[in-house]
Amino acid sequence: MRVPTRNLPTPTASDARGPGHHGDGGADLRTTIAGLGQPATDRWGVYATAVARWELLLGRPAPQPTQQGQHGKPVLAPPFVEWLMGLDPGHVTDPTLGLPRTAALRVLGNGVVPQQATTALRLLLCPHRWKPPA
Repeated sequence: MRVPTRNLPTPTASDARGPGHHGDGGADLRTTIAGLGQPATDRWGVYATAVARWELLLGRPAPQPTQQGQHGKPVLAPPFVEWLMGLDPGHVTDPTLGLPRTAALRVLGNGVVPQQATTALRLLLCPHRWKPPA
């Protein structure tokens, strides 16, 4: 399988705050989403291939990446981060949980992507993969 050359940044707990950068100097998720094209034809920009592939693998379309913030400006939307992490809809954003947007983003940013955790456990629990070739 070919992996897209450009993937969206990993969600972090700090995505609940305003735009910024990761420690490595790259743009974080909230800044990247804020800089994407607004027209529907260019909604995902250079990330269109990665988003389309993830939509196909999850079997559901990407939700809106932003929502209107308290001051009327677009802010990162928790349902998008939830989708990006491959979680079921409402895993963190279910209204019955009562989490405000910043708390939901903090929970998601501190969370684990199940597909990555599964792969890590498989690698760690299969000792024959770690033996050097004879």
